[in-house]
Amino acid sequence: MIGYILTIEQKEAIQGVFFAPDIFFNCVQDINDVWFLFLSDQDKGLLPQEYLYLLDLPQGEYVPPPTPDPF
Repeated sequence: MIGYILTIEQKEAIQGVFFAPDIFFNCVQDINDVWFLFLSDQDKGLLPQEYLYLLDLPQGEYVPPPTPDPF
């Protein structure tokens, strides 16, 4: 899965911020402690001018952490 790579400072600046009435930024950390942001095409169309810089961030492969064994 490809996402936008964030610095910790960028993640802290946008995490939980609403950019549309019912849509907020939710950043996720991968197994390598890299922070990612995933935006749908619809989300991209709703971004206010102040957040368009996010579309210029580098992109990379998200590596999810292993799923814990339920037993």
